[in-house]
Amino acid sequence: MTLKSRLSQLQAQAGATPTGVPSVQPQVAASLQNRLGHLRPERLQGRTTSPQNKLSVEALAQAVKGEVISEGLIRIEACLPLNGELGIRSLNGLRDIPLLPGETEVIPGVYIDTETTGLSGGSGTLAFLAGMAVIEASHLKLTQWLITCFAAESALLCALEQAIPASHRLISYNGKSYDAPLLLTRFRLLGLPTSVGTREHLDLLHPVRRLFSKRWDDCRLVTLERQLLGFERKDDLPGSEAPEAWFSYLRHGNARQLIRVVEHNRQDILSLAVAHATLAEAIADPLRHKADLYGLARWLSEVNEPKALALLQSHQDRLCADSSRLLAHLFRRTERWMAAVPIWEALAKQGCVESIERLAKYHEHISKDLQVAWQYCAQLPGSTADRHRQKRLQEKLKKKTAC
Repeated sequence: MTLKSRLSQLQAQAGATPTGVPSVQPQVAASLQNRLGHLRPERLQGRTTSPQNKLSVEALAQAVKGEVISEGLIRIEACLPLNGELGIRSLNGLRDIPLLPGETEVIPGVYIDTETTGLSGGSGTLAFLAGMAVIEASHLKLTQWLITCFAAESALLCALEQAIPASHRLISYNGKSYDAPLLLTRFRLLGLPTSVGTREHLDLLHPVRRLFSKRWDDCRLVTLERQLLGFERKDDLPGSEAPEAWFSYLRHGNARQLIRVVEHNRQDILSLAVAHATLAEAIADPLRHKADLYGLARWLSEVNEPKALALLQSHQDRLCADSSRLLAHLFRRTERWMAAVPIWEALAKQGCVESIERLAKYHEHISKDLQVAWQYCAQLPGSTADRHRQKRLQEKLKKKTAC
């Protein structure tokens, strides 16, 4: 290949017209331009452009009933009177701070929830919407912050940190596992001070699981709303669609779904506050709220055994096997043997190995009826500990017979 032909080849690869090669005819170029002109702009740009659907930050703020407080940051405030209802629950119940098992001090709380750019977390995920609510004398004050660009994240975090009263704890739904760690990560990445990681935090998902995991198909917030609050959302945007709604606004200016995300977040926070009060009612009257007696009794036994014992005794005619075992355990803890033994005997007839072992120990060490102790011991599966107990009882019986 000559130098001239090699240069011509390189020119062609670079898009230039090689020397000696005829240029594109004017009519061909015009035809190509015509065809390109008929293509829709969104196909050329790889995105939808609908000017009529685009909202400016100011228009978005107006649509969500908020105000622009700094570049790219919208604040939305609302005061909800406590004389209304959510489903079958009265908001009036929010006036008193509820005490859950293990809590001895009344501590006011901040109900908090976030909407993020992804559901898997990680350092690349940020909260584009954060909401919080506090209970005041006659209303629930709800504040939300929405960012419309990545650069406004610092402003959102600072506004949230400043708004949380120093005396309040955080109250969330799955917030200990998701919202709080995510916020803490973002504060640290941006070098901002925060109390999120050191504040007391009540995650209501855990007590809900204790009371209702065996009663409901799942313990999602929407399930709680339906089962416990008697409330069904209408036209709600699922939380899983929130990231795409925000990115759609960033890319295309389309705010229709983002406005629904703001309402979804608002409903989450309101439901969270009502659920907190209703959980206290369910603990006080578990049968009315169809709570799991065993789950509640186990919870109470960890923090207040007398209350757990009183609960199980008051429902002794309707206890499941697990609840009966727990009741007998609590009787044993207070050495109320005459109350514990009939429960173990009833469970032993059903093949409960734990109860058979308890009876063997009771008759060996408390009643001193070695013959009955041996009868129960002989029914045990035969583990190393069982065989050791059987051998010990045989030796005791021999000594007794010898005497």
